[in-house]
Amino acid sequence: MIPGPLISWQMLLLMFVLPTLGLGLAVALAGYAGWYFLARRGSIAAFFSWKVRLWSVLAVVLCGWAVVVVVKLHQIDRQIALQDWYKQRRRSFLLDRDFQYGELQVPRGTLVNRYDPFDNGEPQRPVELRGLDRLRFPQPVQVAGAWATQLETSATRVTLAGDQRIGPVYRFDGDSGDYVLDPDVPHLDCKAGDDAWFNVPLIDYDIVAEFAVGEPDGAQARFKPSQWQLLRCGPPEDPIRMLPAFQAPGPRGAQDPVFLEAGAAP
Repeated sequence: MIPGPLISWQMLLLMFVLPTLGLGLAVALAGYAGWYFLARRGSIAAFFSWKVRLWSVLAVVLCGWAVVVVVKLHQIDRQIALQDWYKQRRRSFLLDRDFQYGELQVPRGTLVNRYDPFDNGEPQRPVELRGLDRLRFPQPVQVAGAWATQLETSATRVTLAGDQRIGPVYRFDGDSGDYVLDPDVPHLDCKAGDDAWFNVPLIDYDIVAEFAVGEPDGAQARFKPSQWQLLRCGPPEDPIRMLPAFQAPGPRGAQDPVFLEAGAAP
């Protein structure tokens, strides 16, 4: 199926052609009136012939429509700015309370980066952790048996808070096509600032049921670091990069979105 044009000729006519014609006609009438009264020195009654009255009515109607279009475009621009502000506000922020996300107790003051494809900028949509991308903790937090200062879900890695020994260690087994315990390496001695990488076993869930509403949030989130499998640790080639908390003032009428209550269902 071939999608239709984003801008139709009817829209161009209503939004641009007619307002432009109205303004052009008003300017032309004003110029004609100036020429008529200055050059010909005619009377007002003689100026307003039936043709001039007809063109004047048409100019008033078209200019009135131009005002409506300008007001509507301003409303659309304001609505877009509000939606963008709400999305940015829920994309990168500091937690103002402790929050239970699956198995992880995320402490107050954590910098959160997230992406939610279901977020269309609705003002009533609560701030959530679904779509979690990255976290920076205000103090070390234990994640998958390691004390960490940062976490990235896309690469499933954490930045280690200090020198520590973590395990058990897994490796990929070509025969079974899965990750298995490494009998030769029971643990890893990692340094502060290293990143530790993990494999995340698949969790069964009903993708069809969640398609329209998104993945669960809060305590029901499918976030289970206890199941992660440690693969390696070492200095990262690309450190975890966080977006700063979005703190731009909102447009007129914007209000801070409500935060989903800790542990509540989405």
